Amino acid sequence: MRKRVSRAEVAKAAGVAESTVSRALNDSTLISDEVKKKIKKIATELGYIPNRQAVLLASKKTMRVGLVVRTYKSFSPFTRSYFPRLLDGVLQKAEALGYSVTIVLDKVGEKYKDLSEMIYSKELDGFIFSVTPLDDPRFEGLMGHKVPFVLVNNIVEGADCVNCDPYAGTRDALSHLKGLGHKHVAYIQGDINYWDGKERLAVFEKLCTDQGMGFTLREGNFSKRSGISAAEKLLNSPNRPTAIMTGSDRCALGVMEYCKKENIKIPEDISLIGFDNLGPARDSVPGLSTIHNPVVRMGSDAMDLLSQRLSGTIEKEKALLIDSGFIIRESTGVPYEK
Repeated sequence: MRKRVSRAEVAKAAGVAESTVSRALNDSTLISDEVKKKIKKIATELGYIPNRQAVLLASKKTMRVGLVVRTYKSFSPFTRSYFPRLLDGVLQKAEALGYSVTIVLDKVGEKYKDLSEMIYSKELDGFIFSVTPLDDPRFEGLMGHKVPFVLVNNIVEGADCVNCDPYAGTRDALSHLKGLGHKHVAYIQGDINYWDGKERLAVFEKLCTDQGMGFTLREGNFSKRSGISAAEKLLNSPNRPTAIMTGSDRCALGVMEYCKKENIKIPEDISLIGFDNLGPARDSVPGLSTIHNPVVRMGSDAMDLLSQRLSGTIEKEKALLIDSGFIIRESTGVPYEK
C-alpha cells in the first residue's frame, strides 16, 4: 500500500514551512496567490490529502447541520411521508456540499432544546427547521445570538426561509374542477396556526372569488381524523358540494375513508383533491388528484441556502418561494346530478 503523503513532505518540496502549506491550502489571505498556486500544484502532484479533522479545525466548522424535527405525542414524525421526503432533499444537497446531517428532535417533554448551545459547543454549524408554528418563540433569540438557520414552511421577518407557493397548483385545480362543470367546492383547511395552513386557505378563498366559484369552508388540521369529521358534515348537509378540496393529502385520505364507509363513490358521487402529492396519494384507490408540494426540492434548497449563509456568500435574509403544481388522477370527474 502506498504511504500517505504528509504535510511536511509538501512543505519540503515547496521549500516553505508546514504552517505555510496549511494556510495556502485553506486559502488564507496571509499567503499570496502565487505561493498558493505553487503549493497547491505540488500538493496535487504528490497526491497529498489533507486530514479532514485538521481542515475543519482550521476553518472552525464542523460541516454538520441539524434538521430540526418536531416531536408529536400521538405518532413518530418519520411515519409521515413529509419528513422522509424533506430529509431526502436535505441529504442529497448536503452530500454534494460536503456536509453531514444530524436529526434534532425539537422537544424533550415540554421543553425546547437549547439550540444555541449546540452551535457554541461546536456540535453543529446551523439548523434547518422542518415545520414550526407561526408563534414559535425561539426565532428572535436565535437571530439575536446569530445562530444560522433556515425555516421550511414558515416565514419570519429577518430569517432565511423556503416555502411552497400554493397559488399555481390551487389555480389549476380549481380550473380543472370548473372545466368539469363544478360550481360549488368545499375546502377542509389545514392547521392555521402554521404558515402553510393559513396560506393555502387564503389562496383558495381568493381564487374561488376570482373564478366565480361558490365555496364552503370547514375547519381541519391536516389530519386524517379531521378529514373524516369534516366529510361527515359536508356530505350530509342540504347544500352538499359536488367537490371537496383539502389542505393535505392525509386529510383527503380521511374523506376517502368516510366515503368508503358510507358507500359514497369517488368521483361518481363526489370529486376530491388533496394537497402534497406524497406517496399515499399515488397509492390510494382511486388515485388522488392533488396539488404537488415540492418537498424534496424545498429540502435541497434549504440546505443550499444554509450553506450560503454559513460560507458568508449572502448578507441579507432570503425568502424562497417554489411553485406548486397540479396532478390529475382518478378522484375527480363530472359533478353528480341528483
